[in-house]
Formats: sequence, structure tokens, C-alpha cells
Amino acid sequence: MSAGVAERPTDRAGFVRFLSVLVVSVSAGCTTDPARLNGLGDLELCRGYAVYATWIMSDARADQYKREIQRRNLLTPAEWELVGQKRIRKGMSRCALYASWGVPMREDIVSADEEEVRHVYQAGWMMSPGSVYTKNGKIEAWGY
Repeated sequence: MSAGVAERPTDRAGFVRFLSVLVVSVSAGCTTDPARLNGLGDLELCRGYAVYATWIMSDARADQYKREIQRRNLLTPAEWELVGQKRIRKGMSRCALYASWGVPMREDIVSADEEEVRHVYQAGWMMSPGSVYTKNGKIEAWGY
């Protein structure tokens, strides 16, 4: 486990998913209905931002998601700075984790009482997955 700042591990499988999602996004258009964004939950919104922020041709959608996240005041300015760098830090919100690193491969409940979750991210095609641990909605630790 590390306590400083971590960068998003490279993800070969993610690149393949990215290409398949890109094809769908090009055929689906470039903007999202603002009413639909209003209906999304906070974590869904941050996951969606991460998806669109990585797509080459979806800046307009990413901007819409970012404006809604900002309207709801879900991320601090310091978290936005790390999100822009695809980095995380202890104490960041779970929403900021999703906005920065995207949707994990899977999530395991460690402790329901303390809302402790292990988020498993692919660390690279020749490496074992890395995990980020959140407790009560904040990043506690991570390891590879």
C-alpha cells in the first residue's frame, strides 16, 4: 500500500474496451440531454465523466458531465487537478477516483458497516491488478 500520489496503471485491456466504446460513441452522437445528466446519481456522473474524458471525439460530452459535477460541487479544486493528471491521493472522494481512473474491473465490499470497498483496476497486461481501497467514500490506500 502506498500513501503518496498514484498514477493510473496502464491498461491494455482498457485500450481494447476504449476502441469498442469509441465505435459506439461515434454512432451515438456528441451530446447528452441535460435532463438525463440531472437524473444520474453522483457516482454514475463521475463514472460517465471518466469514460467520455478518455474518448478522443467526445469532448462535448465530457464537458457536459464536468459542468454537472461542478454544479453539484462533487469534487474539490485539488481533486480536479489530480483528475486532470489521472492521479489519486489519500483522502480523495470515491467520485474523484472514478473521474480520474475510470470504472474499475470489479468492486468488492470489504466492510458494509464502514462502507469499505476494494476497487480492482487492471495494472497492465503482464502485471497483476491493482486495488484502491475506499472507506466512507474516501480513498484510504492502494496497492499493486
